[in-house]
Amino acid sequence: MRLDGKALADEIMGDLTKSVETLKKHGVTPTLAVILVGSDPGSLSYIRQKQKAAERIGAKVIVEQFPETVTPEKLESAIAHYNNDSEVHGLIVQRPIPTFVGEVGDILNTVAPAKDVDGFIQHSPFEVPVAEAVIIILERIHENLKDAGLMTTEFKTWLNSQTIAIVGRGETAGKPVASTLAKYDCATSIIHSKTPNPASILKNSTIIISCVGKEHIINSKNIRPGVILLSIGLSRGKDGKMHGDYDEENIQHTASFFTPTPGGVGPVNIACLMKNLVDATVLSGSVV
Repeated sequence: MRLDGKALADEIMGDLTKSVETLKKHGVTPTLAVILVGSDPGSLSYIRQKQKAAERIGAKVIVEQFPETVTPEKLESAIAHYNNDSEVHGLIVQRPIPTFVGEVGDILNTVAPAKDVDGFIQHSPFEVPVAEAVIIILERIHENLKDAGLMTTEFKTWLNSQTIAIVGRGETAGKPVASTLAKYDCATSIIHSKTPNPASILKNSTIIISCVGKEHIINSKNIRPGVILLSIGLSRGKDGKMHGDYDEENIQHTASFFTPTPGGVGPVNIACLMKNLVDATVLSGSVV
């Protein structure tokens, strides 16, 4: 079954629009500042998605772009400015950050935790949006199973009973997804380039979350019938279009549920980021 992430995101965005309307009645507009170093096409595309989503719910996005020649000091000064601006409620330093600018962790850790709507900083009050999106999608799959009379247990019990594989251990997807699933006491296998016998792990997994960004890394031959497939990874194919980590036509008769590309995890990810922004606005104390 193809899981419509866009429809799920629309539900979340509808609720957020109402929340923003309420905040605006108190004179507060949720505002996100995004700092971009360079002009990476993927980053620019993702920022446009954020801008469109914010506009849709009535929020605001400020984008400050620096050349790749920016000094760490100037970047830290910009971060400090937005940290101290009471009218800015969320702050993102868009990845990737050129390595010569400084260590990614050092730069990100200068963002005030209360404004870390990306959830990457230690002690951040927010979940990483893509990891939260995975949980929301799995919750929806669980609801569908219950509605069909195929499930009687509650979500966490069901999730704990699954054999979960995460393909990829990157800082922006695989790692935070694994950390979030650990909070649900899930036992997960993380597959990477040095994992021994990855085919066996995939074949025995009931849920596979692929975060690689490589076409056809998952196919009908290396998954079990009835598996749940979520593709976070994205890559541009020879046709110039964005593709997930599996071909939907190839796996659709093997998987019980799968997210498409586009329209799968991506829209829910953006909706979760907007939710973090609205929550950060409320937590900021701007509304009396």
